[in-house]
Amino acid sequence: MASSKSQRPKRSCVPGIIEQEQQLLADVKRTIASAPRSRNISGYDGQLTRLRDELIEQKLPDDRARILEQMDRLSKISAARSRYAPEQVDPASPYFGHLAFVTLEGQEREILLGKQSFITEGVRIVDWRNAPISSIFYRYTEGDEFIEEIAGSRLAGRVTKRRAVTIVGGELLRVASPQRVYMKSSEGWRDISYRSAKLEGGAGSALRPDTATPLLGADDGTEREHEPDKHLPEIAALLDSRQFDLLTRDGESLLVVTGGAGSGKTTVGLHRVAYLGFADPERFRPRRMLALVFGSALARYISRVLPALGMGDVPVRTLRSWAVGQQHKHFPELTRRLCPYTPASVVRFKTNRVLVPMLEEAAAAAPGSEPAELFDDLFTDRGWIRTGISRHAPGSFTDEQIEEIHRWCTDQQFKRFDGGGRADDEPPCYDEEDAMILLRLYQLIEGRLRWSKRRKLSYDHLMIDEAQDFSPLELLVLLQTVRGESVTLAGDPAQRITDNDFTSWSELLRVIGLERYHVSPLKVSYRSTKPIMELARAVLGPLAPVEPLQVPRDGEPVELLRFGDKGAAMTFLGDALCDLQRREPAASVAVMTQTGKQARQAYQALRRTELENLNLVSDQDFCFGPGVEVTDVAQTKGLEFDYVVVLNADEEEYPATSSARHLLHVGITRAIHQLWLVAWKRSSPLFPDWLSPRLEG
Repeated sequence: MASSKSQRPKRSCVPGIIEQEQQLLADVKRTIASAPRSRNISGYDGQLTRLRDELIEQKLPDDRARILEQMDRLSKISAARSRYAPEQVDPASPYFGHLAFVTLEGQEREILLGKQSFITEGVRIVDWRNAPISSIFYRYTEGDEFIEEIAGSRLAGRVTKRRAVTIVGGELLRVASPQRVYMKSSEGWRDISYRSAKLEGGAGSALRPDTATPLLGADDGTEREHEPDKHLPEIAALLDSRQFDLLTRDGESLLVVTGGAGSGKTTVGLHRVAYLGFADPERFRPRRMLALVFGSALARYISRVLPALGMGDVPVRTLRSWAVGQQHKHFPELTRRLCPYTPASVVRFKTNRVLVPMLEEAAAAAPGSEPAELFDDLFTDRGWIRTGISRHAPGSFTDEQIEEIHRWCTDQQFKRFDGGGRADDEPPCYDEEDAMILLRLYQLIEGRLRWSKRRKLSYDHLMIDEAQDFSPLELLVLLQTVRGESVTLAGDPAQRITDNDFTSWSELLRVIGLERYHVSPLKVSYRSTKPIMELARAVLGPLAPVEPLQVPRDGEPVELLRFGDKGAAMTFLGDALCDLQRREPAASVAVMTQTGKQARQAYQALRRTELENLNLVSDQDFCFGPGVEVTDVAQTKGLEFDYVVVLNADEEEYPATSSARHLLHVGITRAIHQLWLVAWKRSSPLFPDWLSPRLEG
């Protein structure tokens, strides 16, 4: 047993730190409630109206310039004052960070961090995105001495308090300091510091077929504290100093945020969007920014996070939906049907870096061509395909593959030209990858893509998550829709699941012609436990990065479970998951397979049990809540679950290939607390020798 009575949560009277924070919250709420509700800016609104009327009547250029200058000054004053308006502070959740420090001169100062600024009557809440002093909260901890440039002045001192708090509905629910972590439950305040050190999960006997009770989860006589709402903690309170420094970097530059699974790449990308939008709202307008992701599940999740950061107007799209939408806008005459299946060799060719120079050369040789017609001419030209590959990527495709590419593209072009199919009567269609190729030809021949007939498409900022799964051509099209170079790319080469010719960030950016960029790695993984991340690194083998991630949390060993047949495995798993749900009804579990067909079979087997909230995910329709999600690994990219079970973890599904290493790595690193690998055939050769299977034979 990994846990003991001495490790159980302590239930006692209210700790002193909690009393302090409760009193502070009460004072803040009382001050907010008694503060004047008027913004006191109506006078500015009246002055602006009068100046507008005067501007209409004024004919002299000098006088018009004077009026416009005065209107601009009043607008900025009004906007600045509105930021500090009391009614903008949500009393239900006014702040998430509590910072106190003493200066070298002996002055004690106390600052609260929130999403809106509120400064009055001894209460000082600053917006983490705008106040320079918030950098102290992110870069230092209790006891640290600091020297910072704040508003042009040097500030030095020592941090005395640095606490992250969770306030929901005006009630204090959680307080985390460097020393202790407390959470409020139905039985009062509980010290969960031991769980933070133990990672909260996988305690006790992990699932083992040779134990009396198959067990997944805690075994200390208590229920795990889960958060039904995954957005309950203020994410901004959890940023570390490295993440904060990256998101506040110059907004006019291209930033590549890279790092292993769970290192906070997406968090940094989203907070950079929020930071830029708040710091300079005229330059970075939310409706003119774009967050682009690879899958729809992650898009839905991000759509729920951005409003909490005050950026609910930022569009969130998948690559496919954006590309197809732009294709329909720029090529309305083309069929909208996508081919349900495209040969792997064709997909690899249409996402290969070789197309970047090939399309540029073809467009330069045919000025004034119609992009869609040039597309058909090129991809039905065997000589163009063969010569381009030979010149720019010799040996990357075999003669047989080139023939298959040409035959497929020619057949599709014939269907589109003829308006219908042949004997099989298949309707005309385009490959999913064709949208970005068409858009690239449009850029090369017509110029920038268009927002409308009269306006060019020009995003103020573009944030791309899972960028390692975008092809060089796709990134090139996207980057040429941005005003300037304000781009954030977030990704991890180890989590690549597409065969898109990615080698390294520097090589990728060289191919698309970028010279000015910052590649900034994150080196700490916060999601998974040490045993999970050790296995994830071992599975990558020669593809693993040279420097391993730092993993601050420990946990239970990973279990490799081997059964005599599939029936025994699914029966055992069904019993274990039912037991888990009785003890931890709020837990999220992912049961992953290599293919969608296997996921459907596993779902049918688990349906015979008494599991609640059992969901088969077929098109990234995750519930994002308690329950068991059955899906294939590829659909889980960018997501996380309390528990993960990888089925069919055998040699047939995960052989010793690069693509299998990447896919299995993605599945493993979705687990927060505990991971099981289940097989009923010969185990995958990707598993290290130290991962001994249970119940062999």
